[in-house]
Amino acid sequence: MSSDLSTLPSVPAAEYIAAVSQHVSSVCVITTELDGHRYGLTATAVCSVTAEPARLLVCVNKSGTTHAKLVESGRFCVNVLTEEQDKIAMIFAGMGGKDIDRFAEGHWTRLTTGAPVLSDAAAAFDCRLAEACEQSSHTVLFGDVLATAHRSGQDTLLYGARRFRQLRKVFAMHPGGPDEYL
Repeated sequence: MSSDLSTLPSVPAAEYIAAVSQHVSSVCVITTELDGHRYGLTATAVCSVTAEPARLLVCVNKSGTTHAKLVESGRFCVNVLTEEQDKIAMIFAGMGGKDIDRFAEGHWTRLTTGAPVLSDAAAAFDCRLAEACEQSSHTVLFGDVLATAHRSGQDTLLYGARRFRQLRKVFAMHPGGPDEYL
């Protein structure tokens, strides 16, 4: 086996897509505002980076209209959707058509940056763009979290195997009580 891994080819895109589609992620709507206009998209490539400073990352396809608006505005909100918000996920994914007002569904407010916040999302992370890192067809946006909101007891909408999913609730008793699992 070669010790120089840089000479090995990457897996073909179709093979990678088939495998990564099995990865289950929470469904988020990423929003921003620029020059009085609101923009947003559905994303599943969202991840916590650090707690101090509070920072997360979002991977955004460069080909979408919202990409340039997110970078130019320098602010965005990551809205983690609940199981009941699959319609919002589909609208922001473009499934409602190109001319639909994506913000007509749901109740929207603001926190610190002015980016649109879905008021009944499971969680919202209001961010200032800290860094943008180009990666082939996508840009990884690192956001410093300036404000949060969340609703306890809300199960998040999931996406995996190319469809929306829900958590299967499993209740098990532990000798120390249910808090021992937390």
